[in-house]
Amino acid sequence: MNTANFDNWSVELEKVWDLKKEDDSKKFSDLIYSLHGDEDISYLYKLIDSVKLKEDFGLYESIYNAIWAFPPKVVAQTLAKRLPSFQKRMGKYDQVFRFYLPISTNESLSNPFIEEAKKWTASEKRTSLAAIKKWSVEDEKWEDILAQLGKPVSKSKEDPIPEYWNESWKTRLEEIREKEGEFSFNGLFWKKGKKVWLEDLDFLLAVLTLNHGKHWRQVDNMTNPLWFYAKTTVYPTFLKKLKQLPIEKQTKILENIKRVNKRKHEFLQEEISRN
Repeated sequence: MNTANFDNWSVELEKVWDLKKEDDSKKFSDLIYSLHGDEDISYLYKLIDSVKLKEDFGLYESIYNAIWAFPPKVVAQTLAKRLPSFQKRMGKYDQVFRFYLPISTNESLSNPFIEEAKKWTASEKRTSLAAIKKWSVEDEKWEDILAQLGKPVSKSKEDPIPEYWNESWKTRLEEIREKEGEFSFNGLFWKKGKKVWLEDLDFLLAVLTLNHGKHWRQVDNMTNPLWFYAKTTVYPTFLKKLKQLPIEKQTKILENIKRVNKRKHEFLQEEISRN
């Protein structure tokens, strides 16, 4: 595909970017991979515009590769400039964050991103910072970018382990808090079988009522199995016990889950309200 004429390339891309016909995917991919990254910035803008579908069928990986084939500083600046409109169009489908992944890990990218982001209007800033705050749940490196854009993430203090807990619970949480790693808290509950999981639910619920300071993101990993491999064996009992808790503890658990995963929170709210 000759990319020398932007208008022709753009028209051909628009014909297939909705992937309506059987052979549209191949043509879409061919058009994307025809770029080398030394084209005019108008091509980069068009690549971002071509992210239109809720489901990408794997093709958006080619867009990612094509975008980041352009000069990295230009990409960072362009992605900052386009973030407000990009997020409004595709944020609801979780089809934005993936294209921004390299920015948080490299100052040569984050600095030009931040400088361009400082040009956002008040409305654009609200939209963009809300998106970045959500990204910071998955990648804490975005917290520094938020801070530099005037929206630092509030830090939560680590709650002390309650004195009324039995010694076994105290020891287990003390040991796990000393460890590092994204999935370290999972070792509290999910290394053994169904019988142990059910026996441990009271401990899990108790842990979820606490703030865990720098480990606050672990709440997401800690609860993931309830919606996956323990969905049928443990989740029903978890929900039953959650409903039986005093309202202040139930509220605290829901708040901690909401902070890391709004979808889980909404799902639990609906489940609780049914009965």
